[in-house]
Amino acid sequence: MSGTPKNFAMQSLPSPPLCNPGSSGHPFLCARRCVYVMKRGWCHVQSCKYCHLDHYLPVVKLNKRQRHLLQRLDRKSKIDLLLAAFRRGLQRAGLTDQAGSFIYLLEDVASMQPEPEAPLNKRRIDDLLKALKRMTLNDNITAFEDVLPEQVIQSFQDLRRSLAPTCDAPMTMSSKAERSLKEALEEFPLQAPALTWLL
Repeated sequence: MSGTPKNFAMQSLPSPPLCNPGSSGHPFLCARRCVYVMKRGWCHVQSCKYCHLDHYLPVVKLNKRQRHLLQRLDRKSKIDLLLAAFRRGLQRAGLTDQAGSFIYLLEDVASMQPEPEAPLNKRRIDDLLKALKRMTLNDNITAFEDVLPEQVIQSFQDLRRSLAPTCDAPMTMSSKAERSLKEALEEFPLQAPALTWLL
């Protein structure tokens, strides 16, 4: 070794900006995790549009068939799908009360759309809806940006900002390199099945 301290890598990392715009509404309404934070443990951009906080759920994406179906759907069907997925996501996150005005606005936009002319393949629509319900709420909005009016997108951004983390509150921020195996295992304890002996 050429005289460099063993913990040189830990000393040279700057502290990450936690209160960036992408982290607003964490963990349910925030953007996807920042690649720089995932790889290096920090990001140098204060106004980064990606989340800098820990995410424990996997990123869910639409497969090719689901994306193709989504492109072929009419505007009314797309908004109805988004509304169903968003209601489920808000219910799962416990944010139904805070998002009342956003849901009302989305329902209003859906009611102004004409009914679809062609019948839809119910099985494929249900498959698409299942995937949308597993996605984050921000990813849902991103998938439907082409059919949403600007006022709906702005209302969603306002909802995210209303749930923004405060910079003064201590936040858990750790990269993969900083966590020990023991700490990581404590976050996800295994439930040991009860053993019964048969005689």
